[in-house]
Amino acid sequence: MIRKIVFFFPVQLFLVNLKRNHLLLLFWIILFSIVSESFANKYGIPYLFLAPEYLNTISFWSYMIMGFSIGGFVMTYNITGYIINSGRFQFIASLRRPFVVYCINNSLIPLIFMLYYIYKVILYHIENESSTATEISIYILGIIIGYTLNVIVSLTYFLSTNKNIFALLGIKPDQESGKPVSTLFLRDENLYNFLRKREKWHVESYLNTPFRSKPAKDISHYDTEMLRSITKHNHLNASFFEILVFISYIVLGLFHENAFFIIPASASVILFFTMILIILSALHTWLKGWTTFAFIILLVVINLLSKNHVFSYANMAYGLNYNTEKAEYSLKELNKLRLNEEHIKNDKANSIEILNSWKKNTNKKKPKLIFLNTSGGGSRAMMWTYFTLHHLDSIFENNFFRNVHLISGSSGGMIGAAYYRELYLQEKEDKTNFKNSYEHVENMGRDLLNPIAFSIATNDFFIRMKTYNDGKYTYLKDRGYAFERQLLINTNNVLDKRMRDYIAPEKAAEIPMMIFAPTITNDGRRLLIASQPISYLSYNLPKNNTLNNPIVENVEFTRLFKQQDAMNLKFTSAIRMSATFPYIMPSVTLPTNPQIEVMDAGVRDNYGAITTFKYMHTFKEWINENTSGVIIIQIRDKEKNKRVADSPLRSIAETFSTPIGSFYSNLFTIQDYNLDDMVQYLGNDIEQQIHIIDFELENEESRVSLSWHLTPREKNAILKAMNTKNNEQSLERLKDLLE
Repeated sequence: MIRKIVFFFPVQLFLVNLKRNHLLLLFWIILFSIVSESFANKYGIPYLFLAPEYLNTISFWSYMIMGFSIGGFVMTYNITGYIINSGRFQFIASLRRPFVVYCINNSLIPLIFMLYYIYKVILYHIENESSTATEISIYILGIIIGYTLNVIVSLTYFLSTNKNIFALLGIKPDQESGKPVSTLFLRDENLYNFLRKREKWHVESYLNTPFRSKPAKDISHYDTEMLRSITKHNHLNASFFEILVFISYIVLGLFHENAFFIIPASASVILFFTMILIILSALHTWLKGWTTFAFIILLVVINLLSKNHVFSYANMAYGLNYNTEKAEYSLKELNKLRLNEEHIKNDKANSIEILNSWKKNTNKKKPKLIFLNTSGGGSRAMMWTYFTLHHLDSIFENNFFRNVHLISGSSGGMIGAAYYRELYLQEKEDKTNFKNSYEHVENMGRDLLNPIAFSIATNDFFIRMKTYNDGKYTYLKDRGYAFERQLLINTNNVLDKRMRDYIAPEKAAEIPMMIFAPTITNDGRRLLIASQPISYLSYNLPKNNTLNNPIVENVEFTRLFKQQDAMNLKFTSAIRMSATFPYIMPSVTLPTNPQIEVMDAGVRDNYGAITTFKYMHTFKEWINENTSGVIIIQIRDKEKNKRVADSPLRSIAETFSTPIGSFYSNLFTIQDYNLDDMVQYLGNDIEQQIHIIDFELENEESRVSLSWHLTPREKNAILKAMNTKNNEQSLERLKDLLE
């Protein structure tokens, strides 16, 4: 019985993949890890597979697209395996439907995955979404129909184009007289000895249909060259099919601005895996044993070419002029900007005018000066920040946000705050009435990841062909463009503005100032982006008895890029620069010499507190004379005081990864340590009380993922988060201060 199993074709295919085709198995390992929720849980990757969204809804169509994508990956896996392995199992060429038989026998892993995936989808909807049995059945039906449709289309092509030995010889399959390979049934031969003397992979039986096995025929009576020619012909057919699929995927990318073609992010992940397999199998068709070496050389060549401007696809900030002379980015120029006393004097005077206008608008002799710090955290931070501001204004009868003077922070939190600020401005201009509607809260929870993932899979890593004309300047479209476009769609285009558009309303204190602070990856400095001139935030020379030579930390965007049309920068590009999560979003390249790139503001200051503290220190005299204290509202996408985690015995791999992994996982906690110390020192400058009030999304309990996509369960968790004990206490504190 053991020998029958060992020499069964599906088992032999699994063993050959296990021994030689590790990359094929790697993709399956990744997919199983994702679906089992043991990979990238923090970033919500499993939920993209278990609850895919298409056109902003979980539906039959979203699951059908998932099934179709998985079917495409499975067929590409079969084609790649057929091209690589069929030479090791030459009896396949003697069969009537060689590729179909190969697919049936190679279906062990795909079948297990499909069954497990369906099981996990059912479990997810029962435990998280309270879906009805009918809804779940419709979703599963979608998966099966999509998968079956892709398989049928693919097999139809191969059945109509593949050659077989019977057609060439002009005989019927039932006339074929080959004898079964009988070694398997010789009981007097030891299995171990048999395996030792076999030089090639050996098959005794195979599945002729999904439910019927047949003994493998002896092919020694066939002409070897004829069998090889059949195999070669079928390989070429398979390669041609893959080329057609590859081209169709690239063409599909040309329609990435049409919502109908933007597939779920999880389908884009599978699509990307499929395209890699296509490239590998195409290389193997022509290069055989040199495939791995050629693939490595290809990667090296692409990497070297990417350093050339002709082949570089650097992402750009829309609105900036990249065609004029580059801005000088040197210590000499940075110090020149930092030490310009005239700029500092004028900018301070401008900000004091804004502070005076703010004070006048409060109608109080000595109001509380309110700063808003909001953390990064993808879509969860977007929705939580907007919902918190909406809730506070409803509690205080629209008298909260009008008293906020400055907003700073990073990533998703700044998007939620920017959206609320713009709607607040439009309401003042009688363009909208947004405070009594949850529509805008829901807008902050809409998907942003699908177009990003689709752009990665079909455009960014291959050929970028489409351009974007932003009035005066032209840029290549990539996932950065996809992000900004989808953000505008989700927010009904209200954020489609330039930095200069906010100069006047901020100057009149009709809305709070906003300062974005993305991190310059080249040297770790902070790039301060604002509609108002803020050179004083870059000034850090020592005073009094401090003897020190501090380096430049903050760089003012508008003055560094004055000649590159800085104030024409699209507001959504400023948002994106502050929300550039590594790899998912492209780092933004800026027109400087030497060239610099920027990424997420959270790398340096996830809560925007450094900007707030430096601003308070700069205007401490005004604050002391004109306010009755300072309130800093911190909207956090996670708890500040987390429980101390258990430290169980580690594996060897965990021991090696812990130093780097623990630093990254504690990055924002380390920032909190430093910021808490800074605010204590700041208390020496401010005579009145400084109140820091936290509104936290208690993420350890709600398990809302760090992603540009939220599931229905996660959205509900965010809407309920204001009812926690800590947030209710924070609200009571704020009431006592403002009433």
